Amino acid sequence: MERTMLFLGALLFLAGCGASDAYKVSSEPNGQKIVTGRISPSMLASDSSFQWYRENYASFTPDSASVVFLSSAAKNIHFIVFGGTWCGDTKRELPKFFKTVSLAHIPESNIELYGVDRSKESDNGLTDKYHVIYVPTFILFSDGKEVGRIVEHPEEGIEFDLMHMLQKK
Repeated sequence: MERTMLFLGALLFLAGCGASDAYKVSSEPNGQKIVTGRISPSMLASDSSFQWYRENYASFTPDSASVVFLSSAAKNIHFIVFGGTWCGDTKRELPKFFKTVSLAHIPESNIELYGVDRSKESDNGLTDKYHVIYVPTFILFSDGKEVGRIVEHPEEGIEFDLMHMLQKK
């Protein structure tokens, strides 16, 4: 019995350690789901409320030359991404971003994805820290320094804009 209680206590402690990466889900009167906090692409892909993610991911084919470039140039790049599950621009660009980085074999550990509410606020203060006004916002870091960002929509396409930013780095 004592061993079981010790085990359960350890599990609760470990679960609490990851609480800072937890996300919150709310629903609007029309039933639309809004997710805030740290989320993962697999959470979006597996939730039936976000069919847009699966459909836009599947239908997008990034430029192969850009993917090849990113596979070597972006290995040590850290990405912080802000999006709104309610936002049309996020619904269009977020799946394209994740398809591109997946095909470029960029480790998921290099990417932090945060959902924001309609006021583009985050509970953790990161939207203020990184001066996020519009979503989606993709921020690229190299050696802890910002080397570029894409706000709302890319100029040429997500894979092209990422490539151009890293070519200038």
